Amino acid sequence: MRLAVEMAIMNMDGEISAVAVGEDSAKFHGMLRLNEVAADIITILNLSRQHNGISFNNLVKSLQTKYSDSTPEEIAKITEEFLEKLYQEGLLIA
Repeated sequence: MRLAVEMAIMNMDGEISAVAVGEDSAKFHGMLRLNEVAADIITILNLSRQHNGISFNNLVKSLQTKYSDSTPEEIAKITEEFLEKLYQEGLLIA
C-alpha cells in the first residue's frame, strides 16, 4: 500500500496536521488533523512511496519500534482504523 498523494506533516502550536504538497495538492485540497501515531503512519507511507509502498505488516513493525509499550495487536488495530479513513478519503492505494 502507499499514499495516493505526497503529504507534508506540520506541527503548529501542538496541533499536528497533514496536507498534500507539490503537484499532489491539486488532487487533495483538505487538511488532515492527526495525532502522533497517525503522523508517524503518514511519514512512513510517504517514505515508502519511493519504493512502491509498504505492506501492512511492515508498517506495524515499523511502528512497534517507536511504540514498544503497546502490544502488536493494539498497534495493528489503531493502524488499520487510520488506514481505513485514508482509504475512504481516496488517499491510500492498496
